Formats: sequence, C-alpha cells, structure tokens
Amino acid sequence: MKIKEITLRNYKRFVEQKTIFFHKDGEINDLTLIVGNNGTGKTSLLQAIVMMIAPLTRDHFSVEDIDWSGFEYRFIQSGGRMPLKVEATIDFSEEELEKTLLYAKRIDKYGKKIVFPNKNKMINVFFDYEKKKPIVRGKGGGNLFQFFGHQYAKQLTSFEIDKNKLFEGVGNIYWYTEQRTSYSVNNMFEGEVSQLDAIRSFLANAYSFHIAITEGRRTLKAGEFDFYQKISELYGKVFTDRKFVGATPRFDIYEKSTAPDFFLNDGKNDYELSEMSAGERAIFPILMDFARYNINNSIVIIDEIELHLHAPLQQAFIRALPKLGHNNQFILTSHSDYVTTMFEENQIIKLN
Repeated sequence: MKIKEITLRNYKRFVEQKTIFFHKDGEINDLTLIVGNNGTGKTSLLQAIVMMIAPLTRDHFSVEDIDWSGFEYRFIQSGGRMPLKVEATIDFSEEELEKTLLYAKRIDKYGKKIVFPNKNKMINVFFDYEKKKPIVRGKGGGNLFQFFGHQYAKQLTSFEIDKNKLFEGVGNIYWYTEQRTSYSVNNMFEGEVSQLDAIRSFLANAYSFHIAITEGRRTLKAGEFDFYQKISELYGKVFTDRKFVGATPRFDIYEKSTAPDFFLNDGKNDYELSEMSAGERAIFPILMDFARYNINNSIVIIDEIELHLHAPLQQAFIRALPKLGHNNQFILTSHSDYVTTMFEENQIIKLN
C-alpha cells in the first residue's frame, strides 16, 4: 500500500487547492522528503495522510484519535472555510491484493461471512468532514475491504499458528511524530526506572530464547520467531559499527531495578541500554516496531527525521530505511541539509 498523490483545499494552511505527487511518471517513490520553512505545512501534510488511511486500515480508529501536536480535528478547516477537500489516490501491490483476498477467503471459511475485497490497483479516497472519516469511492464495499488486509491478518491469528508471518504480505500505516512516539516502546528511556526495566526484561527474555535456539536446546515451533535475531539485524543495518551483546543478571539486592542489565558494544567497549546515545534512543523504538510488527507493504511517516541525530547518523538512517522491510513507502520531513543531499530532486516535495 502506497499513497500516489493527495489533493488539499481549505485544509489547515492549504487554502488554495494543491495536489502533491509522491511519484515520478507514475512510479511511486519509496523515499520522499518534504522540505520547507516552519509554518509551510510539512507536518500538516503528514497528518492529512494519516487522517486518510489510518481509519481505513485500523480497527475502531477515529480521526479524533490522532494524538499529534498541532492536530485537533475541529481546526482542520482553514479558518472554518468550506468546503474542505482532502482526496487521495492509494496504490496497492499485486502481492498485497492477493494476500488480502486470500485472508478474506480464509476468514469466510472459518464461518465469519464477509464481503470479499476487490483487486483494484488504484483506489480513490475522499474525506467527509461531517462523518469525520475517509470514504472509499466505489460501490458494494469491495474497494473499502482492500484496506482490511492487516485487520484480516489480526483476525486470523486466532485460528492459525504462524501468526507473525501473516503480516508480511499486507500493509498498514505507521507514523512517528517529532516526539518519536512508538507502538512498542513509549517513554521507556525517560522517567521511572520501571519503564526502562520493562524493555530490559523484554530484551533479556528474547536473548534467552535466542541463545536456547542457537545452542540447540530448543527449536522454533510453528508460529514462533527469533525476535532477538530480528532486532539485532535491524539495529546492525543502521548502526553498522555496533552490535548487541546480551543480558546479564544483577546480583545487588539493594538496586531499585530488578531487571537484568542489557549490553551493547560500540566496537570498542560494552555499554548498558540506559547509556544509549540520543541518536540511538531516537531510532531504537522505530526498530522495535519493525521487528515486532513485521512492517512490510506499508506507509511509514517520520516527522523531522534529523532530530537527535548527528549528520553522519542522519544519512546512515536514511540509507538503512529501505532495508528495514519489504516494499515500504517512507515519507519524511526535515530541515537538515545533510538529509536533503541524500535525495534526488524528484524525491523532494518543496512547500512554500
């Protein structure tokens, strides 16, 4: 699933009608960078994309559920001007169309009667301000159900063993605000020790599972996957000179923390999870999501990608993005010249 283009009018700062293209001669860019001065609408554009897709792909998700600084539904119309116009064209890969239909048929086989999705490569969506939701053009519901691949996969996890693999062929939308909110790790590196301990414990358990597999003490059963192997591989794609070391138990009974320490190595020295650099802390939650949710065929939005990253790491992260999953579309914003130099002219959207 990828967004091909979006048209805005009377939406926040976009008063005059403007169509923004994420493709060149029909070929959708896997990487798109949105640039412009403060106040030109970069973040508003990202929010419009989320507004158009998330309610379609996610179960019981409302536009009013979008928790993003600067987004409040009652203010999305430019000074109350009518009519609001937000329209988008969404592109589906053949792989995703096949998987979505296959999953729908499986669910139907298990006794849940549903309308089968269509197999249209291009779908048009418009936003209905009164109904507070995006509307998919087309009769009968078949076009709408093309967006339900991820929901179908979630339903099938109740019936099928290989749960994680179900999500490989279907897409969703994920967004990371300037606060770097994550779907796996929220505020784990700030505040109470218990918050950091939660991720220490999670990684320690994953490490123990990984060691048991590598030493032959157990084998992967149907539906299981080696999370530690996956997250360490993703981490190495971004931080090529660093690696995971593993977990070490604590023996000081007076420590506030009860979770094992978790160590990494920077090529010279070992250091604990709590000692991660600001750049690592900004990127690590995103990598956790890719490992945990098997993100493929999806739209991934990152606002102000350069935040907390020094120039070489900004560029290393961008180089690594296409390697984090399969057939994803990344839409980024940035103020950094170091980021801009990583993109071809036809991959850059300039807002004035």
